Amino acid sequence: MEEPLTYFLKNFGFDLSKIKSSVIGEKYVAIMLNNGNTGVCATLGTRVDDSLLRGSLPDISEPSHRIIMNAWFNALCNYDRTYDDIVDIFERIDFSRYKEVVMVGYFESLYEKIRRDGIPLRVFDIHRESGILSDIKEMDSILSEAGAVILTGTTVFNKTFSSVISSTPDGCDIFLLGPSNILSDEMFGYRNIKVVFGSVFARNDHELLRRIGSGSGTRGFLDRLQKVYIRSDKFIL
Repeated sequence: MEEPLTYFLKNFGFDLSKIKSSVIGEKYVAIMLNNGNTGVCATLGTRVDDSLLRGSLPDISEPSHRIIMNAWFNALCNYDRTYDDIVDIFERIDFSRYKEVVMVGYFESLYEKIRRDGIPLRVFDIHRESGILSDIKEMDSILSEAGAVILTGTTVFNKTFSSVISSTPDGCDIFLLGPSNILSDEMFGYRNIKVVFGSVFARNDHELLRRIGSGSGTRGFLDRLQKVYIRSDKFIL
């Protein structure tokens, strides 16, 4: 399959007329559709211009367009089902059963929970600095031996998704994590993706857009979201 945003654009399109409201914040972009469905995407420090929202043709090579399209597909797809199980990833996945656990994208709270259970893991993140992070030059080698990978959904917009999943061995379980994730079964067409953990918001949540517009990151709108997931039929929780 083509990388996700190229695939989704070809198969789902981008329709500016379906957008009721949008906001570009320091840390997130949010798109609200006419039906009130809302999607978000982290910016990871990217200065996002609004040309796509002003009528420019989608350019899959342009980082600002990719971020906005990621939020668009998030809003378009994430409400297509009912989520019966609203949980955190740590409550659903038993990481102790894996010999080698790798985290790509540093999720601090999840890292602390896993470490408290005595489960060793390696962490890589090209956007942060921390003493617990492994040398990014080692990532491909470590991924090649991974039994499980916790992968940030922001790799979809920043074009590192394909290289990460292609570095994992057959039989590896990849868990996509983060509010930026597109909750679509189409994601299970990609190598080793087993569960996609993401977020849904109440319809017409204008307070969410206000907070994102004022610069809030994930912690600033945790009370506005529900943590949900979709699972590949081939993976037993």
